[in-house]
Amino acid sequence: MANDGDDQKHMTRVLFCGPHLPSSQNYTREYLKDYPFVQVDDVPLEDVPDVIGNYQICVVKSMKIDSNIISRAKNMKLLMQFGVGVEGIDIDAATKSGIKVGRIPSGATGNAASCAEMAIYLILGLLRKQKELETSVKQRMLGEPIGETLLGKTVIIFLFLIL
Repeated sequence: MANDGDDQKHMTRVLFCGPHLPSSQNYTREYLKDYPFVQVDDVPLEDVPDVIGNYQICVVKSMKIDSNIISRAKNMKLLMQFGVGVEGIDIDAATKSGIKVGRIPSGATGNAASCAEMAIYLILGLLRKQKELETSVKQRMLGEPIGETLLGKTVIIFLFLIL
């Protein structure tokens, strides 16, 4: 039987950067619950540079992982960007350090559909002057401002799904 030191040596540690979008790490923990050799942690953004050296996988959420932070990631094998794109990761620095860079495909997260829905919501909010309308309702000035409609207009929303 292996001792705890051996177990820690064979543990894969996954770091989620920051408190934002907590469902991401909660989903990952739940998905990996039958794999006791994988540990999922989330730390405050300000702590990432100090602890990143203890992890093999890092999921970047709402921060920039630059060359300075990457230089501290001595055990890192994979940096992944949560959400769209990989602009939060210094790809050149990661590549020079032998760290693979990936993204979480939107098909797995529903992010592409969510972005398209948000675009529609924002278009409608702008047409209806949502912010001004909210103020008018609070001041009991119903019917002001008069917003626009989509009637007679053409709206095009491009949705790119890259897998």
